[in-house]
Amino acid sequence: MTDAALRKLQQTGCDVRADRLTRILFATDASIYQIEPHAVAFPRSARKASAVICAGIDAGLSITPRGAGTSLVGNAIGDGLIVDFSRHNRGISELELEKRSVRVGAGVVLDQLNAFLKPHGFCFGPDVATSSRATLGGMIANNSSGARAPFYGTTADH
Repeated sequence: MTDAALRKLQQTGCDVRADRLTRILFATDASIYQIEPHAVAFPRSARKASAVICAGIDAGLSITPRGAGTSLVGNAIGDGLIVDFSRHNRGISELELEKRSVRVGAGVVLDQLNAFLKPHGFCFGPDVATSSRATLGGMIANNSSGARAPFYGTTADH
């Protein structure tokens, strides 16, 4: 990646890192694969995520959204720009029981969401084995499921 492309990513207001240590840390997930990215972005809002993704696309980088990196099949790694949602975007808001709807940030952990929903008689059906660490953003990015998928479906069904 060129210095100019890195500057464009950083001008979005996101914390963007391209140092060797960060790239090595984000080269792996829970799978056996290793792919070193060009850079890693840590957006604090949906607006900043959108801006850094657009800048990455303009720079010709592939975009890989990443939650907690619990994917067993390499979905959380890539050679372009990793957009990490596990540090920020952890809010749960706008619960609308009559619409069976809740707005969550991409960094919300599945167990936290289900603890929030339980008093209202609801749950988020896909039950991944890593529910204490898996984020909703990561689950959406790879269409997670779980043992109860025949009953609840996959993440895309919600």
